[in-house]
Amino acid sequence: VERRLLGIYLDDHFAGAAAGAALARRVLRQNRNGSWGERLMWLAEQIEQDEDTLATVRQALDMDGGRLKRVLARLALPLGQLKLNGRLRGYSPLSRVLEAEGLLAGISAKHRLWAALEHTLAARPELAGFDLPHLKRRADEQLELVRAFHRDAARRAFVA
Repeated sequence: VERRLLGIYLDDHFAGAAAGAALARRVLRQNRNGSWGERLMWLAEQIEQDEDTLATVRQALDMDGGRLKRVLARLALPLGQLKLNGRLRGYSPLSRVLEAEGLLAGISAKHRLWAALEHTLAARPELAGFDLPHLKRRADEQLELVRAFHRDAARRAFVA
């Protein structure tokens, strides 16, 4: 039972990682030329590296699957962009706020993933080669950056 549950859990996070990487790339595309460009490039690269790390974790645990969930997660991002953002077409200051909140949710979930895996190390020797405390620290650094981006986005959208 626990192996099946772990597989479902990893599939869900792997799908979320695909959506998170796509969202990070979108945020970067829309903000590349602004004051956040370099920091958002760093963030997108980090998120993609974490997605690759999760793929390696799944391989180490001999977990394969979740393809449909990943496809659905990637399709959900463009559908989410159909939501009204105060403009009929294009990117708006509200888009930036909502996308930052999406990144915060995804990175927080990823942090909890690394913590959950860390709690299973004794029963899962296949995970011994992964520096899970380092991965949690990376997520903390990513959260710090996105919180600052969110503050700036909220000020621009609601104050300026």
